[in-house]
Amino acid sequence: MTLQATIACEVNSYRNAVRFHLPDPNDHIQRIILQNSAFYERAMLEDVGSSLPEDALVVDVGAHVGNHTLFFGSVLGVRTIAFEPNPAAFATLQANVELNGINGLVELCPLALGAGPGTGDIVGTDFADLGDARFQPAEQGTIQMAKLDDLVAGHRVHLIKVDVGGAEAEVLRGAQETIARSRPKLLVSAATREILAAVEVVLRPLGYRKIRFYNDTPTYLFEPIPLETTAPTRALDLIDSRDLMLLPPTQQIVAGIASMAGNEVTLRAAVMSLLPQVDCLYVYLNGFAQAPRFITEHTKIRYFIDTDGVRYGDAGKFWGLEQVEDAVYITCDDDIVYPDDFVARMIGELAQSRGLAAVGVCGTIMLQSSRGHYARDERVIVDLERALMRRRRVHIVGTSASAFHSTTVKAKLSDFQDIKTVDAWFAEYLLGEGIPAYIVPRKQRWLQPIEGRHPTIHNQSHAGFGLSHGSLTKQDDIPASPYPISLLRSDAADASSIIYLVDAKQVDGLVEFILAVGGRERDPVVFVTCDHETDDMRRTVLHPEFLCEVHLVARSGEHISNYRELLWKHAGRVRAWTLRNGNELKMVDADEWGNWFEPLVDVEPRVFSPA
Repeated sequence: MTLQATIACEVNSYRNAVRFHLPDPNDHIQRIILQNSAFYERAMLEDVGSSLPEDALVVDVGAHVGNHTLFFGSVLGVRTIAFEPNPAAFATLQANVELNGINGLVELCPLALGAGPGTGDIVGTDFADLGDARFQPAEQGTIQMAKLDDLVAGHRVHLIKVDVGGAEAEVLRGAQETIARSRPKLLVSAATREILAAVEVVLRPLGYRKIRFYNDTPTYLFEPIPLETTAPTRALDLIDSRDLMLLPPTQQIVAGIASMAGNEVTLRAAVMSLLPQVDCLYVYLNGFAQAPRFITEHTKIRYFIDTDGVRYGDAGKFWGLEQVEDAVYITCDDDIVYPDDFVARMIGELAQSRGLAAVGVCGTIMLQSSRGHYARDERVIVDLERALMRRRRVHIVGTSASAFHSTTVKAKLSDFQDIKTVDAWFAEYLLGEGIPAYIVPRKQRWLQPIEGRHPTIHNQSHAGFGLSHGSLTKQDDIPASPYPISLLRSDAADASSIIYLVDAKQVDGLVEFILAVGGRERDPVVFVTCDHETDDMRRTVLHPEFLCEVHLVARSGEHISNYRELLWKHAGRVRAWTLRNGNELKMVDADEWGNWFEPLVDVEPRVFSPA
């Protein structure tokens, strides 16, 4: 590290504790971070960051002390190249990256960017405000200047943020090849109308238009606008071809939705929001005497009327799956107006797994104890309206907004058995086929149910009113076999994830350990071992605010052998510690942690009562 870094504050963002070294509280940005214990320009970062894919590459031009870089690297976990020519700011930037252990994700460059190579100096230096300092080109300058096109040639860039004190247009001129090739989102600071006009002179010929602006000193979001003068004939043509290339052969985009009589108003709203985004929509109508006119008169819609409405209920949204080939299939609910970017975003996320997974907007992670019981309050539920900055693996993906490829998921309505909800049935199918499920990153309330009192097929199925496949009481039976249910059973596409194992004699320090793991890593699986499963230990470890899979494994429990078998299959990925006295973590090897799964014998069970 280039300087002696002290931690001025920690910013807790989406269960991720981000450390900041802020040596100059008189600097505007550092002072705001310190005062608020929050990221500077947080709303902008969350809004734009939540739309980035899993494998995004971000370029931060004018990184200053690292506020944006730390959000991209620590919170989003995406690769970032940060440019900062001011030596004073760069030293703090470097310290902040090292403090947060994201050196492997972030590349730091003490360079200025411009329209071409050259040199220059930092002028206007005011140590009371580093943000007032700016790079000025000069023939005999001491700081190197380059153009972005020469530095990222061959790489696909997803977001470029530019804040360089008035020279934004020059930076963009030096990035025109990258912009034309990658079509990234652009966040460009423009403090004056003159700066904005100069920026638009560069970006308009490239097909970019400003979408919105953020912050007191305006930062504009520019996105590419399709240049075609004729409307595409298929919804498939609206999807980024680079995403389609990652999927199995795809001929169409299809959606399925189920509804019930009496809900025509919200069904119409949901249908109309989906039609421009799909090539075909399959509508399963429960309890209808006849189909509404807006269903029968649209050429994209195929429909089926189940007059008594007791066969499949909400699972009717899968009716079209058996009738399509080589398609992206999207399941939807009848009480959501889907945003214009819904289908494109879902396909982009599906492409991250090359079409070998199912993705959704809501889902559930099961938290499990060695008693073998899955209590309703011991699970992590991520609902439709919740913001999420990173994609997460889940045990149950909500079919109110899910996407998968027809060559991967081949479920049939005839397979829909017993009295489980459709989400429970789909989760069992995915588990049985070894298909992983994810929920996608998004901003808060990206999807939200239509407000008001109205009957929906989703609610009816959960209540079980007259539906043979509608009771929620079987939801807890999903993980009954095999035990324990774990994401490790269907993670062939993600086998690099780390398994965290910690042996603890008491609860002190466990919350901090699990929060740190769940916030920092992508889809970790955590196992906490102990001699006996006390009520206090259970309440602490199996907490619904942990955003990762957690198991509590007692050596006195009857399922210890199941856990031993599961862990040994993945022993090469295990990182194990002992936790003593609340904060004493000691790393151990397999010879030691292997003994943690030896059952305790001849031990009288203890009787515990809530603390």
